[in-house]
Amino acid sequence: MGSTDTVDTMDPALKERISAAIGRMASGVYILTIEDESGREGMLATWVAQGGFKPPIVTVAVNNDRPILSRLKRGVKATLNVLAKTNNDIFKNFVKPHTEGMDRFAGLDLVDQTAYPPAFAGGVSYMHLEIENLVDAGDHKIMVAKIVDGAMLNKDSEPMVHFRRDGFQY
Repeated sequence: MGSTDTVDTMDPALKERISAAIGRMASGVYILTIEDESGREGMLATWVAQGGFKPPIVTVAVNNDRPILSRLKRGVKATLNVLAKTNNDIFKNFVKPHTEGMDRFAGLDLVDQTAYPPAFAGGVSYMHLEIENLVDAGDHKIMVAKIVDGAMLNKDSEPMVHFRRDGFQY
């Protein structure tokens, strides 16, 4: 497979093999939140990984079509929430497609804090982030962020895990 190959021109048998392999990669389920002069917003994220120890870094893949992407810039504060298996209420609010004016936070219990974007009281944990960089990754951007604070909220809750059937779509 050369560097100019795309999913659209890939051999169908190869695409099927790769898709099945990628789709079985386990992903945690997270909500990335921001809050600025435009208000608070968040997105469901499953392509998240620790990216470093010194300083502590996390990476989050964000689809180029996500409206929130225009608000993710170097220096912006964000919060990454680790969802529990029991957080279906939070999951349902953020799995919906974005529509202008929607309040994804309505009816959800938040951690009482003001310095960073919202954290969900029912989640497993949260990390406060400061965005360091965004890197091109095909149809996504990889957000690289420094973890500046965080807390374990519900240590006995089992984190939500996601598997996909098809490695080329959510």
